[in-house]
Amino acid sequence: MRRLVMTLALTVGTLAGGAASAQAQVYTLTASLTGSEETPNGVNTGAFGTATITLDVSARSLTYRVDVFNLPSGVTASHIHVGGVGTTGPVIVNFAPPISASNDFAYSGTVPEAQWVMRNDQGIRSGDDVIQAILGGNTYVNVHSTANAPGEIRGRLTLKQ
Repeated sequence: MRRLVMTLALTVGTLAGGAASAQAQVYTLTASLTGSEETPNGVNTGAFGTATITLDVSARSLTYRVDVFNLPSGVTASHIHVGGVGTTGPVIVNFAPPISASNDFAYSGTVPEAQWVMRNDQGIRSGDDVIQAILGGNTYVNVHSTANAPGEIRGRLTLKQ
């Protein structure tokens, strides 16, 4: 009987551990988007926003929601770039913003791994490299506009605690 109880306890513990690690494969990251984060010298704008990214490592997909406020000219593009603080870097995940939207708006979507952009020259050669860059704090969200084509507002993605 004692052996049966031990076996059951170990089985339950193993299953619980498996469920915990499956849950640990989904990560939420956020960014506060401002003009002062744009490089090299910031952008003088009243626009601001937030981005929430959910990275599902098991499903190999990324879901996003971006809220933009007070954007004075139409949005032209939005995405995740790889790059350190104060640097510019290439796009690795494209979003689908409502082109030409201005003032206050939001957009969301899901981007599967097959649509992530590999950047061999930047060390982004696989989906695992994209995941590592995002979880490692080496990415930022950028919203581009008609008035500021290189970027109107930007913010570094950080793991939500």
